[in-house]
Amino acid sequence: MLWSLLLSGTVFGQTIPRSTPATVTTRTSAVEEVRAASETFQKAMAKSDTEALAALWTADGDIIDDSGSVVLGRESALQSGPPADGNLAAPNFRITGASIRLLSDSVAIEDGSVEVVVPGASQAHHGRFSATWVKEDDGWKLAGLREWRTDPAENQARLEDLDWLVGDWSVTIHGAVAHAAAGNGDEVTINGRKIAVAPASPPTIDMSVRWNPTHTYLLRETRITSPDGGGMEISQRIGRDPLTRQIRSWSFGSDGGHSEAVWALEEGSWVSRVASVLPDGSRASTINHYVYDGKDGCTFQSFPTHAGADQPTPVTMTMTRKPEGTSK
Repeated sequence: MLWSLLLSGTVFGQTIPRSTPATVTTRTSAVEEVRAASETFQKAMAKSDTEALAALWTADGDIIDDSGSVVLGRESALQSGPPADGNLAAPNFRITGASIRLLSDSVAIEDGSVEVVVPGASQAHHGRFSATWVKEDDGWKLAGLREWRTDPAENQARLEDLDWLVGDWSVTIHGAVAHAAAGNGDEVTINGRKIAVAPASPPTIDMSVRWNPTHTYLLRETRITSPDGGGMEISQRIGRDPLTRQIRSWSFGSDGGHSEAVWALEEGSWVSRVASVLPDGSRASTINHYVYDGKDGCTFQSFPTHAGADQPTPVTMTMTRKPEGTSK
């Protein structure tokens, strides 16, 4: 009975408002405007056009990723940018299955899937996102972005699979540090930390990794020494989280910053997804890839994600194991 009344356009004697052709046309036009704004955002991301990206955010629009990190979208856009080293490509991304629905004439929700491909990686990262768009005087703007990973569950890697890290390593940095050392700057950002660099030479990095007595954690100590005698130390503990059954790490720097990461073995490469809190309270996030050669070498690449108020510069490092008895 109720359904027939709905079809007839009345319920309990009250006329039900129906969408007019003009209303439908207006809403369709609004959806197309949001879609165009979204496409502009994607093109700006692909070009690392920070000004265009910032212009598409509201003043207080924010980003929350699946680790719970919260940053302002406009600030994040302005402080991101293309790699300092032109030979180091930025990650590529592709959005699929996006849908847009209007909540009102001035608010819309865009949902979709995203695929991120890190240069040199054999496997893409997959996720979902939900974006809130609001209409302002100068067009549609992003007021919020929520994102989370949807990669299928990996075969659970064992902590013992990281035993190859045990030993003493010397680290050579390429890319951003070489750029600064050539006289183009006096500091670089390494994995979320600002390190002073003398114009003539990069800092020295030494790393030592040991098991704790019960083999429940790997203890990694990293010392970064600038040519001027400055620098910092980073203490890291890598272990299996009994709550999530994942391999996680917790790091603390002598500068007061700290970070957490989730580690996974993906097609022969170790990938750690790092969320950092810098000494000034700002946040940064990176995706780090470790490619071990099976002997005494490892290539490490650190790529910033777009979520983070203080974006680390993409950087490549070569780790070389020191002969036994030569550690400092």
